[in-house]
Amino acid sequence: GWSRERVVEVLIPSTLDDSLAPSGKHVASLFCQHVAPQLPGGRSWDDHRDEVADLMIATVDRYAPGFARSVIERQVLSPLDLEREFGLLGGDIFHGALSLNQLFSARPMLGHADYRGPLKGLYHCGSGAHPGGGVTGAPGHNAAQVILKDHQGLFT
Repeated sequence: GWSRERVVEVLIPSTLDDSLAPSGKHVASLFCQHVAPQLPGGRSWDDHRDEVADLMIATVDRYAPGFARSVIERQVLSPLDLEREFGLLGGDIFHGALSLNQLFSARPMLGHADYRGPLKGLYHCGSGAHPGGGVTGAPGHNAAQVILKDHQGLFT
């Protein structure tokens, strides 16, 4: 269901934007890997969400002692929550594995890697488009270039 040796990326955006938290406080965002989208044995993320969140916080606390004591509130999003709230199948923020069959001209699928969707005027620019997931903005930039080319003269 989840890794015994977790990967946790920690960002503290309130160090750059103090409007995100009350004075003297901070907001930390923990991007946690690797957890199964569906738990084995019919178990539900609804029943294990907090247990896994505690493990993730404990992982950070091993490298930043006192972190766990500093957490006063939290919002936990399991793969199931990501699917429910944002429509990400299996909680997959990358919209498909970044495996060999999902790279370059095969992302999101063969025949549609040029950012143009199957319907005229429909473009795709999210994590499911080349070059893939992550918060890079590259799929959106690339799609915008295609849109501008397709509608040359309309935007000048």
